[in-house]
This record gives sequence, C-alpha cells and structure tokens, in this order.
Amino acid sequence: MKTGRIKRLAKLTFLAILVTLPFSSLQVSAAPPAGVLKQAIHWSFSSDWLDPAFGTFPLPAYHPMYLFHDALFKPMAQGLYTPSLAESWTISPDARVYDFKLRRGVKFHNGDPLTAEDVVFSFMRYKGSLAKAIHGKMEKAEAVNPYSVRVRFKEPFPEFLEYLLPGATTFAWIAPKKYVEKVGDAGFKKHPIGAGPYKFVEHVPGVKLVGEAFEEYWRKVPHVKRLEFYNIPEPATRLAMVKRGEADIATLMQGVYYEDLKKTQGLRMLAPWSPVRWVAYLAAQWDPKSPWADPRVRMAASLAIDRQTLADVHMPGCGPVSSVALEGDPMAVDFPSYPYDPEKAKKLLAEAGYPKGFEGGKFYPYEGGYWPYGEQIATYWKAVGISVETVLLDKPALLAMRQGGKMKGSIFIDNPTSPTIGGRLSTMFSGGSYGNYPDIQALWDQYRQETSPQGRKDLITRIQKMIYERTMWIPLTSTNSPAAIGPRVKGNPYKIQPLIWFTAPFEDVELVN
Repeated sequence: MKTGRIKRLAKLTFLAILVTLPFSSLQVSAAPPAGVLKQAIHWSFSSDWLDPAFGTFPLPAYHPMYLFHDALFKPMAQGLYTPSLAESWTISPDARVYDFKLRRGVKFHNGDPLTAEDVVFSFMRYKGSLAKAIHGKMEKAEAVNPYSVRVRFKEPFPEFLEYLLPGATTFAWIAPKKYVEKVGDAGFKKHPIGAGPYKFVEHVPGVKLVGEAFEEYWRKVPHVKRLEFYNIPEPATRLAMVKRGEADIATLMQGVYYEDLKKTQGLRMLAPWSPVRWVAYLAAQWDPKSPWADPRVRMAASLAIDRQTLADVHMPGCGPVSSVALEGDPMAVDFPSYPYDPEKAKKLLAEAGYPKGFEGGKFYPYEGGYWPYGEQIATYWKAVGISVETVLLDKPALLAMRQGGKMKGSIFIDNPTSPTIGGRLSTMFSGGSYGNYPDIQALWDQYRQETSPQGRKDLITRIQKMIYERTMWIPLTSTNSPAAIGPRVKGNPYKIQPLIWFTAPFEDVELVN
C-alpha cells in the first residue's frame, strides 16, 4: 500500500468536532446488479457474527457486518471515521455528550425506514465486547427526533468513537428495532435484517454464507447480484477451486501455494492491507537485574533483525514497521524504520557489558503457522550473541499463560489489533506480563483524562516518541494474506479498508463483463 494512499485515510477523524461527507460522493449506480461471485475462504462464520449486538474482537467478524449491516460511521477509503448512517456528529467540549445526525431515506432490507429509535435500540441492546464498559459510563441515549440521536455519559468519555470502530466493538452497527422485537435474538441470528449492501440469503455453519444485492442500499446499488463464501480449510483445495473456475477468489495463499499462485497464468495475487503489526515484547525489561532492562540491549536486539527478509520469507508483499500504530491512524506518529545492522548490534551489546552476548530467557513465538517467523527472529538474535530458548505453544496455551501472568520474565511476539493507537497502547499497558515506565504511565493517565482533541494528540505523540526512543518493544512487520484472484474479478477488490481483511466494501466489487 503506497504511503500517499494510506495517509488519505487520516482526513476524517473523531478529533473533528463536526464531520461531514459530501453528498456528491454518494453516486448511485445506474446498472442493475448481475452475476455471482464465489470466494473460497479459510475461516467459518459464527452465528453471533450475523448480529451486531453480539459483535466481538475477531477481525473476520466484521465481514458479515460490511455485508449485511451498516454503522453510524466505519472505515472506508475516505478515512477511519467515514460517515455512513450518520451524516455528521458533534462532541461537547467536555466529551460527555455526543449528537449524531442521521442520514434520511435509509431503509432496512425489509423496507422499514431506519430512524433514531433503531439507533437507540441497537445501542442499548449491545451485548458484545466492551458492552459493560460503555453502558456503565452511559447516562442516557435518546432519540431527539426521528433523525437525531444524543448520547450522554456520566463522565468525560473522549474515547467513545474509538470504541465504535472495527477491532473494538460493533456497538454502532444498527439493527431494526421492530424486526428484532418480533423474532427475538435467536430468530435474528437465523435470518438477520440489516441496512447493508447485501441481503441475507443463507448461512450453513462451517460451510457457506450467501448474500444477494440490496438494490435500495443508500450508498449505491451493488455491482454483483450474489456473493457466496465457502469455508474451505485446505489451501490446496482453495487454490484448485480458483484454477478450475469453481471459485473467483481464494484467500490465504502462503508458502508453496503462494509460489504456485505466482506461476499460474490467468490468476493474480492480491492482498488486503493488513491491520496487524507484529512486535517482539520484552517482558523481562521490567527486571532491573535482567540484561533486557538496558535500552542498549533492546536496541541491539532490534538492529539484529533483517525485517525485510523476514517479511519476504514469511509475509510476502509486506515490509518492516516501526510502530504498532496503523499508518492511517490520525493519532499515530511516523518513525524512521529500524535498519538491519548486526555489527552495530554487537557494539551496543559490548557497550552494555555483554561482549560475548547473554542468555535472553524463554521466547514464545505466536502460535501455529507463525512459529517459523519467530524461529527466524531467534536465529537473527543468535547471530549477534543473544541466545533464547524458543518455546512453541498453541494459541490457547499461550494466551492462558499470558493471562495468568506466567510470562513476566519472557519474550513473546504480540499483535495488538485495536483500531487506534490509543486502543493498542491500552492493550500493551494492561496487566499480566505487560508493564510501563512511571513517566510514560503518568502521561498515559493524563491522556485518559484529557478531553481536548489537541491535548490528547500532544500527549499520545509524546508517549509514542518515548516508546520508540527506549525500544520498549521491537516492531517487526505487518501480516499479509495473499489471495488468488481469478479472471472474472475486475480490478482490485481489496481496496483501502483499514481493519478489514477481505473484499470490502462489497458494493464496489465488480465482475468482468
């Protein structure tokens, strides 16, 4: 993804007191939808993911949100906070009152108009991640009029809009009040009704998900009549389906399948923009007796890693990253990339008192398919004298150990996936095997209380700079998920969609005539 294109995502942000989207950009397609596009995907859909009230953190959960539903705002090509069902919003100076002006003329798939009552109902019905945190702060949500919603909080809540982005919650994805009350939660999951570009047709758990174009979608008429997603766990089968024309797109082509794809005439390799930034977290840095407590040692470990080669081998098409923040985040700070300089790494280790290197402790790479990625990092460290004991655990065991606080003196690879730098730092500063420095913690506490947009920007900028200067963790690469694209797919269906992995917005996907 070119930097210039990514930076355009920062144009719209919750820092603006009034956010609007010109109506002229909402052009309605004249041609009726036509054709069927089939995708062979490597994951299955939970029934909970079909209902905005039960939205959870996994990024694939937002796939059906973009397909069947719509939100007050959502990540689109125009920015992380692109107005959708809400044309605009205002925030009170004390960040306690949020007013949303709704778009008129929006319909749900059953023909019911979308009004403020549906928004308030969806807010209060939400049961997914962070529901208690949001509802606990909320004083009142009310429909001021049919197209205006006001949310009042008991205390300043400057992060509220961040909580509404994919990767945090589905709190602001709206369901029809009357229909839900009629069919109940169980009935809604069996046949969801939304305000998105596609109507629900069929869901067979673990097998497939099917949608049909909703021609009255407010943004535009979708190009493709029918979208079908098939859960095919084996990458060889997915690739074979595209080669035979049984599917138009096959996701997650890695290793030998990636090489096969590159050699296959008539197929293209494309990849979505990754929302994942891998970092090596050095939990032992909080022990003053550990070599990792010395920032020179941490910088040496960073300089020892050839990130570009690491990406080329394990994440084709990706490159080095220098921060956990997404480049499109308006609160993120750009930093120079860390060079690959093993000689300087050895010199820093000598200056820190370790001319012959040291034993760095236990190292836990991320689970399963990413173990070779971690093992290559361990090899780079070994080359400059840092020896680690690599321990391979599956994901449940890894997460259980971290949550149980059993990795305080260890090193592990992490991938915070919150939508904003504030959310990602909140994850990194939380309990378990994480920690913080007193001066950074003091700024972080101040940031959490600050309500002015500029004040928050200044504070989080200072925090990011201090993290970078101390090599508090070692940024590595982004994650890639190359896909096989068949000849019937027009252009690039993987448009600029921060936080969304695969082919969204669906209404923009086209087939060759």
